[in-house]
Formats: sequence, structure tokens, C-alpha cells
Amino acid sequence: MKKFENVYQDAALMKKALLGEANESEQQELEKRLAECPDLQKVYEQLQNGETLRVAFGEYKNYSSKKAYESFLQKIGQTEPEVIKKPRTFRVWWSVAAAVVFLVIGLSFYMSNYGSIEEESRPLIQPGVQQAQLTLPDGSIIDVHKKEVNVIVDGVQVKYKEGVLSYEPTVTTQHEEKNVEEKPVKSNELIIPRGGENTVILADGTTVHLNAGSKLTYPVRFAGKRRVVALEGEAYFEVVQDESHPFVVQTHLGEVMVLGTAFNVNAYTNASVCYTTLVRGKVQFSAPNVGTVTLQPGEQAVVSANGTEKRTVDLDEYIGWVNGVYNFKNRSLGEIMETFVRWYDIQVYYET
Repeated sequence: MKKFENVYQDAALMKKALLGEANESEQQELEKRLAECPDLQKVYEQLQNGETLRVAFGEYKNYSSKKAYESFLQKIGQTEPEVIKKPRTFRVWWSVAAAVVFLVIGLSFYMSNYGSIEEESRPLIQPGVQQAQLTLPDGSIIDVHKKEVNVIVDGVQVKYKEGVLSYEPTVTTQHEEKNVEEKPVKSNELIIPRGGENTVILADGTTVHLNAGSKLTYPVRFAGKRRVVALEGEAYFEVVQDESHPFVVQTHLGEVMVLGTAFNVNAYTNASVCYTTLVRGKVQFSAPNVGTVTLQPGEQAVVSANGTEKRTVDLDEYIGWVNGVYNFKNRSLGEIMETFVRWYDIQVYYET
């Protein structure tokens, strides 16, 4: 018996023959190889049997690749009687060769002759689709990405259309602003799941772009001396200027206060560090036991339990996500993997 010397050459010949693409010379070469190797002949006969392929690929689909591979090796061992005892190393090598042939050409032949394999039930990985869940002051929950929203809440018209949630004070609210400010302020909560993103225009006109796995809590309308919102996760803010009413973003590590500016805050609750990056304007970050850090455009405040660091950064690295672009320069592997988990809504396993 001639040794199975070239797995890929034999696989290519078998594939062409099974698909009817082999010329006369190639057909003769294959017949010669099959005559020399009875075990290869067995594999070839299995590939000609549609039911065998259905069973094999059914196992491949239902189990992990490792289990499917082990199952196939087991079948090869069961169907090959040992008339002459062979060295163990050769049996293992031969089984691997047969398995490689089967896997290399079986799929294309099966799909060409017996239909395509059913797609797995899990969805394709999609980054950053428009989706969000809005909790109203009365506790009702709306999946805003599934339908258009147009309701009046506390004298403010709340709309959702084409990926943007907006709050517009009504004429009545504007005329009765003094009386409205005396009423308790009602808050909304906007949750962006992993794999999602969304934009909200607050009642003062401030635009907030929320990244995946984030939550923003904010009043339906702003009242009082400060415009306060609370963030868990990451968001890019374009704040409408109002010097008499500073805009404040509260995070689990401190708060950012601005008058009118554009900046990014990355403050996921499962992270030990908060990043505040200023694009334009001027902001101050303050936290207990840390003090206050004032930022100029192009600067970033890095706040953790160990203290605060102010540094100059490349803005594209930290705000590119707003346009669907991630820049991982100087990022740790852990940070990159966490971004994948949030942005694609997948589980990631890695070792360093």
C-alpha cells in the first residue's frame, strides 16, 4: 500500500472529480491514486454518499469543532478493520490525513449537490446599530428604536425619529417657565445596550451621542442653577452655551462642569478609570479627594482611585467612535477587548 503522501493534491483531484471538473488526465491520476490507497478509496466513496455528508455536517454544526473532529476520527477508526497491526503513530497520521481530505472537499461538494447548510441561529455580528430603551418618569419603558415616539412629558414634547431622541419644550412650557421651575423635575433614563448606539437632544438643545453599553439619566426639562445629567458609560457632548446655567455630567468617579463646549466622557462603571477629553471650549473635572482639573482643547483628564493625570492627546483616538471609527493606539489589550464586547455585543476570551 502506497503512503498517503500529498493530502492536498489528492483532495484537489477528488474535488474536481466529484464536481465534474476533472479532465481526462486528472481523472486517470485520481483512479491511479485510489487503486494505490484502499483507505483513500473508502473516503472517496463516503464523499459520494449524500446521506453520509448530511450526517457528518449535522454533527459539525451541532458540536464544537473539536468535538466534531474527534467524532470523525472515531468513525474512521471504526470503519477501518485492522487486518495487520500497524504502528500507532502511522494510524494517527493516516486518520488525520483522511479527515483533512473529508473536510477540505466535502463542504463544497455537499453544498453543490445537496443544498446549502442551514445558517446558525445566532445573528451576524453587527456594530453600532441604532437601539435604545427609554424609561419615562411614570416607570413605563419604551424600546424607542422599534417605533416612532411622540408624547408630551411634563410639558415637553418627546420625539424619536431616525435614530434621534429629542426633547422640545412646548409653547405653554416656555410661557410658564417661572411656574414650571417651581415644580419637581421629572427624569428620564436612556439605556443603550451592548451593540447599540443612539443620539439624544436634551431640552436645552444639548446633543449627546451615547456609545454602546451606556446609560444617561437626565431631566425632561432643566430647572435650577445647574443643568445636571448622570452618565454611566461613554458619551460625546455638544453643550449649548448658557453661562448662567453650567452643564454638569456626573460619573461614579466625579463630575465634569462646563459652560458651553464639546467633550467626551468615558466612565463605565466596571472600569476603574474615567477619561474626560475636551474637543473645544473649557471644562473642569472635580472629584472627592482629587480636587479640580481644568482642561483646554486637546487635553484629557484621567481620573482613578490613585489620583488625577492631565495630558495632551490625539482627539481622534477618543472621539472617533462617534463616526464609527475606533483608534486603538496605545490602548491595552484589555481595553480593546472590552470595546469589542460593548460594540459588537459578543463574549471575548483572551490570554496575555
